[in-house]
Amino acid sequence: MKVLAFQHYPTEPMGYIEDILRDRGIEFEYIKLYKEKIDRSKVEDATHLVFMGGPMGVYDDYQFLSEEKEIIKSVYRKKPVIGICLGAQLIASALGGRVYPYKKELGWFEVEKVFNDVVVNDLPEKMTVFQWHGDTFTLPEDSILLYRGHFVENQAFRVEKALALQFHLEVTEKIVRTWLEDENMKESEKRKILEDTEYYVDEANKLCEKLIDNFLRM
Repeated sequence: MKVLAFQHYPTEPMGYIEDILRDRGIEFEYIKLYKEKIDRSKVEDATHLVFMGGPMGVYDDYQFLSEEKEIIKSVYRKKPVIGICLGAQLIASALGGRVYPYKKELGWFEVEKVFNDVVVNDLPEKMTVFQWHGDTFTLPEDSILLYRGHFVENQAFRVEKALALQFHLEVTEKIVRTWLEDENMKESEKRKILEDTEYYVDEANKLCEKLIDNFLRM
């Protein structure tokens, strides 16, 4: 088993997912799209693909975004694919959904399960997850909505072997602090997010562990 992760920005790695993979002795590798081109041979060698987040939009003019969508479309029936935030939007766009600017969610928000699919069957009916996005998507044809939000409806879906998560279960306290450093917002708002992170992040990582185990078994 080998996991290949597509990283769009230096501060957006797999986070806690790396710890999970190391604990299970699973090999993983990054394609760092901000400084290297996609090597298709690495895609062929990988058993599982992970598409991470980033500050750009699916509709922005980056060559690697088009290439990633081509890869997703070519493998999602054969290999397990997971997309997080921008990665989820890439899956949606690649498979026929529409991605567009919407309400910004920044901080910890509750999402609610709407379908007890095999990949989320041991996750709770409601969970508090970290969000940082301003875009949303329509669901591709034949997809199953798994979790919905109060403010942004489509939060997680699966289609064939592709799993899309608008939210972040993989963040650590360090990652959240790093993301907040350059964000133009009040210091009191940053403090509130950091306090919430201290409260919620351990449980989010436990849920991340369950989800990634399910993903690895897909």
